[in-house]
Amino acid sequence: MLKTCGDAHYRYLDMREAEPGDHFFHLRHQPYSDVVAAIEAAEVLSVDDKTLHCRVQGQRKPWKLRRQAEHIHCYVGEDPLFQQLYYTFTRAQRIQQAKEWVRHAPPERFDEEVLQAIERWHGTG
Repeated sequence: MLKTCGDAHYRYLDMREAEPGDHFFHLRHQPYSDVVAAIEAAEVLSVDDKTLHCRVQGQRKPWKLRRQAEHIHCYVGEDPLFQQLYYTFTRAQRIQQAKEWVRHAPPERFDEEVLQAIERWHGTG
């Protein structure tokens, strides 16, 4: 059974007691940055003395992790810190998508209702 250890400033997943069928999430960061690039769902397939063999959602190649006490950037879904990180990540993705839609929209797509909503949101209307 996977469990989260640590405190509010330093959290990690203890993989020593992992069992086949355990689910967890891995946060992949942009290189040399604290910005989360992706959140990957993973499942433990098998366990041997030193290695966990996992399947990451959307990937064919199995993922191997060392069976050790501390795995940072890995969380169980029930962890409140992970839930906050997940909310922030998905919200940032939605905001980025909305920016792209506005940036690439032709001018005729901006009717009066859309413009007034943007002005109200921005505080100029």
